[in-house]
Amino acid sequence: MLQPLIALAEDDPALRALLATALETVGYRVVTVATGELLVATVRTLLAAGDPLRLIITDVRMPTLGGLEAARILRETGHATPLLFMTAYGDAWTRSQAADLGALLLDKPLSLTVLRHAVTLALAI
Repeated sequence: MLQPLIALAEDDPALRALLATALETVGYRVVTVATGELLVATVRTLLAAGDPLRLIITDVRMPTLGGLEAARILRETGHATPLLFMTAYGDAWTRSQAADLGALLLDKPLSLTVLRHAVTLALAI
């Protein structure tokens, strides 16, 4: 059986690698990108190819195009893939924006246990 596919956008290379490894060790396939622009392009490519993308995990703040903006672009073009946001800036506005997109929001720093639990919850929705 094919493992669930997750797209992960994080601009910090070390954190991106750590999170991807943590998810892969518990059975997920992970495609990583470093920017919001690459996230949008990657999600569109995966879905156009018929790859069953199950979850998008993205940092809220990234250079040039952040996770919230990338998610809005995807939603506006009809992509309904579940979202999970990560941020070190979990103010009320950011929480509201994530909620408007139907997404879970995790505060950084986050433990790998919290990440895995949130992924399990997001995939169950």
